[in-house]
Amino acid sequence: MPAFSINKSNSLKSTSEVDAVFKDGSKLSSKLISLYYVKSKKENHLRFTFSVGKKTHSLATTRNKLKRLMKEALRLNGSEYLNHNLPYSLVFIYFSSKEESFKSIEESMKSLLLSFKNKKLS
Repeated sequence: MPAFSINKSNSLKSTSEVDAVFKDGSKLSSKLISLYYVKSKKENHLRFTFSVGKKTHSLATTRNKLKRLMKEALRLNGSEYLNHNLPYSLVFIYFSSKEESFKSIEESMKSLLLSFKNKKLS
């Protein structure tokens, strides 16, 4: 199975677009990660961003590591659950106050992606 590509073209960076996801979107949660998503009006492909709270993880190195782990979990498992041609904006937020292992982050990401796939199809 080919890996799901994560690059600049499918990165969600605009603050107004991220705010629109929170304002108009829906939310799914797993044990460690929340997913906010909204159907995009402008874009016709999948765009996403990752966030880790500064209040729960004060060190930037820890926040960056957790974001890298979430990106890797999406890269490895995204092709199984997602299609790049979906017109959605996704925001993944790590909310656990503990620094978890890659395995538990990957399990949370898989359950979120499965929930998103089931919601999107229904």
